Amino acid sequence: MRRKLKVVFDTNIFISALLGSKTCKFIYTEWLKNSFQIIISQYLLEEIKEVLKRTKLGLKKEEITWLAKLIERKTLKVEPQKKISVCRDKKDNMVLECAVEGKADFIITGDKDLLSISSLKGIKILSPSEFLQLIKS
Repeated sequence: MRRKLKVVFDTNIFISALLGSKTCKFIYTEWLKNSFQIIISQYLLEEIKEVLKRTKLGLKKEEITWLAKLIERKTLKVEPQKKISVCRDKKDNMVLECAVEGKADFIITGDKDLLSISSLKGIKILSPSEFLQLIKS
């Protein structure tokens, strides 16, 4: 039996899934089916909550709380110990730190700065469509 893939979702993947991106919705659904393990840090969890509050999703407070609890319950939490500073945007470095700490196989993001790195310490950085191709094959 194959080991389950370990993946870090950038915040934009969760938000894009909720906003209706077919690719991100499919990936999100596959995660809910336990097709792979998502790794998350407290920083990324807080960022997701914050973005959910300010986006045009029209979510009620209870829905945001429910979604945050679902993400918390179904992810592997890590607390990054090593600082990484390869991106000009410090928030992007937090995604990399989470992936390195959790020994992720992939980072999935729509962020062009992160995608331009393509890989870090053996962790491939993929767009949602690239990851979708991978999990469908």
